[in-house]
Amino acid sequence: MTFKTPACQSDFTDASSQAQLDALWDTNLQGFTSQGQLGNPWTATYASNQNWYFNPTIDDTSTAVYAPILWSPLPGRIRYYFRAISPNDIYSLADTGYDTKGNTFGQITKNPCDTSDTDTQAYGPYGPRGWQDEYCEWAITRNAENQITRIDFTCENPEYWNSLWMISPERVAELYRGTLDKPQIRVEDLYLYDATRQVVIDPSTGRPAYNPLNKWNSGTSSSADAGGAMHLTSTPNTLQTETGLAAAATIPRTSGSNNAGTLICCAQYGQSGRNSDPHIGQSVNQTVTPSDPARHANKATLANPPGLYIQQPNFSRITAPDGTDPSTFWTVKRGTSSLTDGRGRALPGNFILHATFEVPASFDYTISNLEVDGAAVQWAAQIAQTFNMQIAAQTLPQTSRLTAQPCVGTASPRLAQPLQMFHTAVFNAMLATSISNPVGASMNLASNSTLVAPWVAAGSEGVALTLVLTGIDRNTAPTIDLGAGITVKSRGVLRLVNYTIPGNSYPSDSYALDLTIDVASYATKGLRGVNATNPNQAAAASMPALLNII
Repeated sequence: MTFKTPACQSDFTDASSQAQLDALWDTNLQGFTSQGQLGNPWTATYASNQNWYFNPTIDDTSTAVYAPILWSPLPGRIRYYFRAISPNDIYSLADTGYDTKGNTFGQITKNPCDTSDTDTQAYGPYGPRGWQDEYCEWAITRNAENQITRIDFTCENPEYWNSLWMISPERVAELYRGTLDKPQIRVEDLYLYDATRQVVIDPSTGRPAYNPLNKWNSGTSSSADAGGAMHLTSTPNTLQTETGLAAAATIPRTSGSNNAGTLICCAQYGQSGRNSDPHIGQSVNQTVTPSDPARHANKATLANPPGLYIQQPNFSRITAPDGTDPSTFWTVKRGTSSLTDGRGRALPGNFILHATFEVPASFDYTISNLEVDGAAVQWAAQIAQTFNMQIAAQTLPQTSRLTAQPCVGTASPRLAQPLQMFHTAVFNAMLATSISNPVGASMNLASNSTLVAPWVAAGSEGVALTLVLTGIDRNTAPTIDLGAGITVKSRGVLRLVNYTIPGNSYPSDSYALDLTIDVASYATKGLRGVNATNPNQAAAASMPALLNII
């Protein structure tokens, strides 16, 4: 069995290209699963060996049970941090990053898990729509009268679109045009450019690299000239992150699981105040280790196909001025309403990836003339509150239980931790590309990279890669081991870099180490882990799946 594409989506009409994408997607998900199971044995305590998160393509799932986990797509942290604001200000902030008076988000506590910590920071995540951090993002089209005419909702993970791009940039452009209904989109609009506006070539493919924050997938305003929501862009909205969160949540904690906020602070996955992360983690944790000792324990995973999915709205909450059924305004552009597994069992819920809400132009009114719960629609967020998001969990009954572990702490000493690997040309271009955001925080495009492993062909020589690490002494580079058949010919000087590691909410300092490698023609193909070892420390675990030998 292999990991299936999100919603079992087929995006190529020719079998050869689809087979390439299917194989690449399975490779990526195998890597994300291995990363989630390993956890963090380098810089944290009680945060590794998360093996009760199982791999559904390997383990026998004949006795497995599906369980839906649901949450609201509205950014829960807005209400969590700004409790006194009005519903309209919440909707306005969710839609635009500004309230009804034109003010953006204020400062918030840097560590909500420690009430004694008075340090503050600008509200994040950052980015053109980074605050939409519940694994659902949207872009709004308005007419000349400022009435809402269309809303695009997406929950598609960025890793999938990066994978699709590696197979065919032209097909990605076609899907952009068809999904957003914008025939003017060109494949060149989606390229990554450097500071001199030269196209950046991705050595993985020999073709132009992908810009995930291109002009058609940026911000919350959509027009004929720019804007749109094709896939997720908020930095924590990644599938690799969700896999890691679910894996971390399988460890029972001495804090117990009755309070979602207490548990997320103890286990240190995700962000407090979200509708998604605390609830997902608590749901998984209570399933793995039920509080009732009479109930059996379970291993858990994200059901195949792994993903985060939009659910059908509750259309009874929406009314049109002429009585038209509002469900006729809802169109599923990508995904499907239902799926069954290989044993014919129905998976719970819907598997919608991209949907639009749009009153046809032939009507004499727009979305702004509708009502939600009796209130006139001024904001797309009012429509968003009529549906839920979902992950489908899968559980395997167990005859034993895990022992509860203490809360996650900081390791001492910290070990060198590989975080991410890039082709150097791509990393440098992304790092040099500044990204604007409502709060004016410093941000660059590397924050919207993914953990899809770069490709290097067997037999290649002099390949320039950049490894991003933490847990090291900036004055002494660690030794790097990429496994049999790969020689690290040279290491550059460590340089301090600041960006949001994919899946995190805020930027942090890390170190970039430029490498030049040779790959023997006999090197085993497939995913490779990276081992980094500080001087005078024993070798630690390798970070899985940071490089793909093809």
